[in-house]
Amino acid sequence: MEELATELRALLSEFWIVKEKDPALYYNIKRNQGKIRDFLTKNLGSRLIVHDRFIKLEKIPATTMEGCGISSFETVLDYVLLCIVLLYLEDKTRGDIFVLSNLIEYVKNTAMTMELEHVPDWNLRVDRKSFTRVMDFLADISVIKVKDMESVSFGDNQNAQVLYEATGLANYVMRLFSNEIFSFTKPDDFLKEEWMYQNEEKGDVRRYRVYRNLFYTPVLFSVDAQVSDYDYIKKLRGHMKEEFEQLGYELEVTRNMAFLYEYENSTKKENFPNNKKISEIVLMVNERLYQMILKEEIFLDEFEVGHISKESLEMILKNLRTECSSYFSKHFLELTFSKFQEEVISYMKEYAFIREIDDGYLVLPSVSRFQAKLVKDDKTQLDLFGGEEHV
Repeated sequence: MEELATELRALLSEFWIVKEKDPALYYNIKRNQGKIRDFLTKNLGSRLIVHDRFIKLEKIPATTMEGCGISSFETVLDYVLLCIVLLYLEDKTRGDIFVLSNLIEYVKNTAMTMELEHVPDWNLRVDRKSFTRVMDFLADISVIKVKDMESVSFGDNQNAQVLYEATGLANYVMRLFSNEIFSFTKPDDFLKEEWMYQNEEKGDVRRYRVYRNLFYTPVLFSVDAQVSDYDYIKKLRGHMKEEFEQLGYELEVTRNMAFLYEYENSTKKENFPNNKKISEIVLMVNERLYQMILKEEIFLDEFEVGHISKESLEMILKNLRTECSSYFSKHFLELTFSKFQEEVISYMKEYAFIREIDDGYLVLPSVSRFQAKLVKDDKTQLDLFGGEEHV
């Protein structure tokens, strides 16, 4: 599969591949869809959808996790508005032009008709920003095109006007389900639907779970994995390592965690670490947590998972912002501490370094692999794999 590494990695990382946006990649995947489909079916049990305008890998995780949604979305309202906007676009054919004012009126009226708990109020900047995030996402995945836009955005001024063009792809954004889902009440219900009528403890389903966890989660921890899944990784890691290397990934396996990384491309925005300043901040927080582990200020259990109080983590963040302010961007220096703390902790949870519990946070084994130390030339040195094999 080495010759198809670019195509497979694109399918795994992108929402979909749109022919109009990237025709070369689209046709490469279409020409080699047989080999690609074989790999995806065998290892992930995932469906490859080949359409005359796009190609999409249906990516369904094996477990629920932090950061499983759309990365640019911030609130539940974002997802609600996305569904309503897609309803509006269902009746639009490719090339149809529509204006922002008609769309926001439709969104508000639909929310009222459906008696939603939160009906958007366009007088509120927070609701306008939520709507803007939705439209930016749809433009990014080529569901709409911005034809004409005023210099002031809708997020900043509710009277702003924008002219959009529908691309006809809206009907393909949502996943099609094989079974009735109206009785579902929690995320796990969707995962159970995926494995319905199959033995989850062995065979194909176990392999699908392992590969999906490695591809779709930042880190797979032994404390979270089924025993059979982690045994599978340990026994077959040599074969898996060779397979992943052909795709441009490195597989790292220790006693209590396994993860994939792209060493030479680690600065991509979806990866960790990346070029965002918050990535550097989190690396420095991890280094302080790791030092506390070495000093036995944080004790580890048999899964190499520690515990820290909310007050202790807050103190680490306060000290870091005071002692290392010269490394912080203007954005993080101007934030209130509560907002700074919220952003950093949210990011650490998303990338599986900590997990919030009732009386504090679990410190996960991944902090031993991703750290940064400040060096004399006033630059941040990223020590990606500087921890011990066993914390």
